[in-house]
Amino acid sequence: MRDVARRAGVSLATVSYVINQGPRPVGRERWERVMAAIRELDYRTAPRGRTRQRPLTIGAVIPDANSFFERALAGLRSVLREEGHLLLYGCSDEDPDRERQLVTALRRAHVDGLVLTPCSTVPAEVIDLGRSGELPVVLMDRDGGCTSLRRVVMDNYRSAFQAVRLLVESGHRRIALVNGPERVSSARERLRGYRDALAFAELPAHDDYVRSGPFTFEHGRGATLDLLGLRNRPHAIFSSSVILTAGVVWALREHGVRWPDDMGVVGFGDDTWTSLVTPPLTVIEQPARQLGEVAGRMVLTVGGRPTDDQQVVLNPHVVLRESHWRAGRPALAEREEGTAV
Repeated sequence: MRDVARRAGVSLATVSYVINQGPRPVGRERWERVMAAIRELDYRTAPRGRTRQRPLTIGAVIPDANSFFERALAGLRSVLREEGHLLLYGCSDEDPDRERQLVTALRRAHVDGLVLTPCSTVPAEVIDLGRSGELPVVLMDRDGGCTSLRRVVMDNYRSAFQAVRLLVESGHRRIALVNGPERVSSARERLRGYRDALAFAELPAHDDYVRSGPFTFEHGRGATLDLLGLRNRPHAIFSSSVILTAGVVWALREHGVRWPDDMGVVGFGDDTWTSLVTPPLTVIEQPARQLGEVAGRMVLTVGGRPTDDQQVVLNPHVVLRESHWRAGRPALAEREEGTAV
């Protein structure tokens, strides 16, 4: 079957659909190419009852090989390994052009499925692949504005809302957000949750308290230095990724700003180091490994064409430590002194 797929220039899944007459429709032109390859190679199907042993090869494209995506890939790999399948993956470095190059390379390698964490919007060619049934496609962690492909994501809005509410309930009134780029769907949802939580608490949302940029240590550090330089600097920071949080605490430590005494901190995403710093950081823990496991099961599932309701939403949870408590004045003191930036 692999030889037939290569000769016809299609995926292994397409050959399977032609031979087994389903479960997905195959276009006439691709069907004819497969049949021609079968005749040229004199391919014959195995006798009924014989189990196919050939492993599938699943391709994955992720934005970065950070600790979060390493855990997600570990979950994906574990599911594939249980079934005897293989994983090929590459990092786009948040570059849409490189993302397209990697997808093209994986298709040329005749992968049997694709797991993609898009940089921004999902490329049109990837949507066409998934919707046509030519290649199983699953979006992982970010939906890229696409609702027509299978996807597994975090509840980013609810998580950001919870983080800000935690800071509000701990007594903070001037709360900043260090966030990823707004072209990324997860960052947009975290920004929306941040703003809605402030509105729910009847607190103003100042644009000067929001710092959007790449998911990098440098952005986390630079954004925090900017916030510390404000005339009325915030009294708490919600950081929307582990790598950003690393930059945040580095900048605070550089300037002798103690958490939570001088600045409350809540991070999005957990890592070993977040519990080892002093005081340890309160975080919204992301079930990264589970994210990869679900993506793996979804890409291996054989069924009909994707539909809008084929989405799994995972709920992160709060890990309470010590970095968010409000020290000093009563909780409502900030209302009286004002919140102007």
